[in-house]
Amino acid sequence: MSASAKDLKRTLKRGDLMSMAVGQIIGSGVMVMSIAALGMTGRSVNIAFVLAAIMTCFGALPTIFMGSTIRVLGGTYSQAAIFVGDTFAGFYMVTYIFSNMSMAMYATGLASYLGSLIPAVANNQTIFAVIVFVAFTILNFFGTEVIAKAQNFMFYLLVIALVMFTVFGLPRVHWAGYFGNELFGAPLMTNGFSGLLEASTFLTYATGGATIIVQYSAEAVNPTKDIPFVVIVSTVAVAVLYALMACVIGGVLPAEEVIAAGNLSVIAKQIMPTPCYYFFIICGACFALGTTLNASLGWVTKPLLQATADGWFPAFLGKLNKYKVPYIWLTIFGVVNVFAILSGMDISMLGKLVLFIGNVTGLFLVAGIFRLPKLFPEAWEKSPFHVSNGVLYLGLGCGIALLLVQAYMNCVGQATWVIIANVVMMVVALAYAIIMKKSGKVKVTASYELM
Repeated sequence: MSASAKDLKRTLKRGDLMSMAVGQIIGSGVMVMSIAALGMTGRSVNIAFVLAAIMTCFGALPTIFMGSTIRVLGGTYSQAAIFVGDTFAGFYMVTYIFSNMSMAMYATGLASYLGSLIPAVANNQTIFAVIVFVAFTILNFFGTEVIAKAQNFMFYLLVIALVMFTVFGLPRVHWAGYFGNELFGAPLMTNGFSGLLEASTFLTYATGGATIIVQYSAEAVNPTKDIPFVVIVSTVAVAVLYALMACVIGGVLPAEEVIAAGNLSVIAKQIMPTPCYYFFIICGACFALGTTLNASLGWVTKPLLQATADGWFPAFLGKLNKYKVPYIWLTIFGVVNVFAILSGMDISMLGKLVLFIGNVTGLFLVAGIFRLPKLFPEAWEKSPFHVSNGVLYLGLGCGIALLLVQAYMNCVGQATWVIIANVVMMVVALAYAIIMKKSGKVKVTASYELM
C-alpha cells in the first residue's frame, strides 16, 4: 500500500519555509532572465521588476486565501481535487509530471557559472552538471530536515552575495542620465511601453515561485499562518532587492555588453574587487541556482505522493524510505533529468514547452477557489486573511487576469509545433485521467485538515 502525505514529518518552521521560498524565487530569474528583460526594455528593467512584483502579489492572492484556511496535505494536487474535481486532479498530475522534467536547467546553469572561474569545469560542463544534479538528488534522499539545513546555509550566503553586488554596484551606476534618453546612446525604454509590459510579464517568472511552498503544507508546523506570511514577505523582499540590482544591471555598462555576455559576471567583475567577485560567482550565482534546485527536488514529489495514494499511479511509486522521502518518485525525476543533461537536449526548451499548460491548469486552480467560502465557511471566517466575498472574488479575478496575460504572452511568437505539443500533452493527460477514473482504481481521499 502506498504511503500518503499524512505520513510526512511536520518539522518546517517559518524560517525554513522562508529560505525555501526565497531559494525558489532567486534562481535563473535575476541571473539569467534579467538579461533577457534588459533586451526587451533597456534600463527600465528596474521598473519592470517592480511591475512584475505587483503582478506576482496579485497572482499569489489565491494561494494566500486558501493557504490561510486549510492545510492541503498533497499541495496543489489536493487543491485541484478539493476545489475543482477528481478528474481534473488526475489531469493536473499528469501535466505536473511533464512540467517538472526540466529541473536540470538549474544544474547546467550552475556548472556554467562555476566554469567562468574554473577552466576544468568549463571544459567538462556536462559532467559537472550531472555531478551537481546527482549530489542535490542524493541530499534530498535524507529528508526535509537535512534539505532545510542545506537550504538555510546556502540562503544566508546567497543573500549576502546579492546585497554585496547591489552595494558595490549602486555607486557605479550613471545616475545623472539613467532616467533620460541619452545614457549609452539608448532611451530609458528601448522598445517603449509595450517593451516594458512585455518585460514585466516575462519577469513574473523571476519574481514568482514563493507560492510553491504550498507543496510543503503537509510538513509545515503551522501552515495556515506561516505559508501566507512567507509568500507575501519573500515576494516583496526579493522584488525590492531585484529592483535595486536591476539599476546596477542597466546603469553600469551599456546594455549590449551585458546582453552579449549573457550573465552578470561581466558587471560583477567591473564593480567588485577580485575576492568579492569570486564570492559573488560561487555564493551568488551558483547558490541562486543551487537553492532553486534543492527546493525543487524537495517539493516536487509531495503532490505525487498523495496522488499515488489515491490510485492515480501504481502504489509502489509512493513508498517512503526511513527519512519519509518518496524515494522512487525522486529517483525517477533524477534519472530523467540526468538523461536530459547527458543527451545534450535543449533543457530550457523543455521548460518553455509546458508554460502554456501551466497557465491553463493555473486558471482552473484559481477559479476553483471561488468555492472557498461555500466549502469551508467556518474555517474561512477564522482565517487571518479573511476578507469579504467581494474582495475575495476581486483578488481571484486579478489572479485569473494575470494568468490570461501570461498565457497570451507565452503563445505570441511561439512556433506552431510548440502550441500543438502543448495541446497534445493536455489531450493525453485528460484521456489518462478519464480512463483511470472509470477504471475504479482511483479513490480520491479528503487530503486536507482544518486548522
